[in-house]
Amino acid sequence: MKKNIKMFLICTALSTLFLSNSVYAYENKYVSVNIDNMLQPVKSNVINKQGYTLVAFRDLFEMLDADVDWNNVKRNITVKKGDKTLVINVDTNKTKLNDKYIDMPISVEIVNDTTYVPLRFICEAFGMKVDWDSEKQKISIDTGNDEYIYLDKLYIDDNSKIISMEEAVKTAQAKSSSIRNLNDAIEYTKKVSLDLNNKIVGQNYYDPQIEQILKNINSLDAQVQDKDINQKIIEDSIELSVISATANIKTTKLNIATLQKTIEVNEKNTKALELKYQHGMISESELKKAKDTQNNNKLNLEALKNSLNTQQKNLNNILDKDYNTNINILLNDNFDDIDKIDIDSYITRNKEDDISIQLLKKNLERAEDIRKNYSHTASEEEKIKLDNDIKTAQRKLSDAKIDMENKLRSSYDNLLKMKDTDKSLRLELNKAVDEYNKVTANYINGNVTLNQVEQAKLGILNIEKQIEQNKINYSVALYSFGKPYLNVGGFQG
Repeated sequence: MKKNIKMFLICTALSTLFLSNSVYAYENKYVSVNIDNMLQPVKSNVINKQGYTLVAFRDLFEMLDADVDWNNVKRNITVKKGDKTLVINVDTNKTKLNDKYIDMPISVEIVNDTTYVPLRFICEAFGMKVDWDSEKQKISIDTGNDEYIYLDKLYIDDNSKIISMEEAVKTAQAKSSSIRNLNDAIEYTKKVSLDLNNKIVGQNYYDPQIEQILKNINSLDAQVQDKDINQKIIEDSIELSVISATANIKTTKLNIATLQKTIEVNEKNTKALELKYQHGMISESELKKAKDTQNNNKLNLEALKNSLNTQQKNLNNILDKDYNTNINILLNDNFDDIDKIDIDSYITRNKEDDISIQLLKKNLERAEDIRKNYSHTASEEEKIKLDNDIKTAQRKLSDAKIDMENKLRSSYDNLLKMKDTDKSLRLELNKAVDEYNKVTANYINGNVTLNQVEQAKLGILNIEKQIEQNKINYSVALYSFGKPYLNVGGFQG
């Protein structure tokens, strides 16, 4: 029978150790188990055999958050976690980790119909570290958890296809009809320009009709010259659409994960409140309020799931992927990247090289060329208009550079605030873990309820949610900072 057992429900009570070769259960002696610095709230028997600590195998696999299968015919236990599979033979000390056979230091024991396996050996087989503090009677297990305590297990979809942002953007750009249409338009423009040039060969360039044709040719040639810039704008816009779609999906998944856990915890709390109401301990309005909140949470959860389905289809459409493929694109959420930027140099460079600035420079150059090349035949009124066109282009360029600097400084300050927010939230997370451990210790001592432990877990989870959402927001803001001429739109974070 296969069962997925959650890591956060394991604590142990040890019995008195007798120094002999036999196996005895500890009694009246509590040994605490910490997993990734989290005190575990469920008690279980632990035995000692020849100096090795053995625990009930189902309790152990709770802390491993592993899939476990017991084969009654072969009398072996199969444990799966991540990319590792461990097969434990009950009647010998032989085990198999993936394709490699390993001897356990001590054999499995069955006491009172409960199967006990060696704690340290199992943990280390899955790449975990185990420490024993004899003075404090504490077992500490470091699972090597990536970042979060609870969020990873709820938020990460192991069945999704993970691709890099670079791969996703290239796929979307290759699929884009906008780029193909631009290239087709440029080829057509080249042809029209060539035809016009052929028509005026040998003609008098001071003829007003020929002069107008020359203006048209210059306008067409300008479009060809701007082709690379226009294509870059399209490519960056596609990249932004992929990043925004990815951020929206991650935000929705984040909200779904935390809301599902909240509903699960509140469901138990609501049942407890119903008992209190039956015994006259709370009012009907208090119970109704809790039920209404729970119902609203369930409705919001369904709405989020429907939204996620639509968002995933939209992303798949951008990437030209099958709608049933669940895609997880990796965002750049490295807060250290902002430290590598010299903001003054960055502003100076962008005020000259940003695409929007380049286009305004070209507009000014063209206005000056028109004034230079056609002023000899232009009327006074036309000359005034040409001069005004130049002044307008100069003013737009100057204003754009000022706006660019203001926007970049504001964006830079915003990124720094997000980095500071990350640090503050991680301090809050540490405080929430400390509070959880206090509540759990009180639960073990019989002073608080299990629901209070679960609520303390939600406190940790909600801070982890804030940390992750801040990272998602940072990823989009960092991209916008790198492409200041693009306006970030459609992102709900």
